[in-house]
Amino acid sequence: MNSVSLRLALLAFLALGLAAATASAEEAGKPMIVKIHADWCGTCTKLNPTMDELQTKLGSEAEIVVLDVTDKSAVEKSQARAEELGIVAFFAEYKSKTGTVGVLDASGKEIVVLKGETDADVYVTALAKAKEA
Repeated sequence: MNSVSLRLALLAFLALGLAAATASAEEAGKPMIVKIHADWCGTCTKLNPTMDELQTKLGSEAEIVVLDVTDKSAVEKSQARAEELGIVAFFAEYKSKTGTVGVLDASGKEIVVLKGETDADVYVTALAKAKEA
C-alpha cells in the first residue's frame, strides 16, 4: 500500500470511529443528564446529592454524565468523554460554566440547561421531555 492509500485508509478509519462514537448514546436510546463539575466549585458540591439521587432513580433510563473541569488533565478526559457521547458542542459551550447541568436527548440535543438546580424533580420532568424528543 502506498503512502497516499495508507493515509486515505487511516482517515476513513478515523471517520468511522468518530461516527460510531457520536452515535453511541443515540444507539443506546438514552437521554443524558450532564453536569459540568469542578472540585473547587461550591455549586457543584451542592449538586452532588441531587446527582446521586438521579443516578439511583434514573440510572437505567438516562446516562448520568459528569464532565470534570477541575484542571487541565480532567478537562482533557472530559473532552474525550464528550466526543464519545457526541456532545462536544455542549461541552464547548458550558465547560467554563461549572455547576451547569444539561438534560439532552439521545442525539445530544439540549432539552434544558440549568445552573445549580438541586430539585431532582426538575430533572425528572426534563428527562420525560427528552424521551419524547
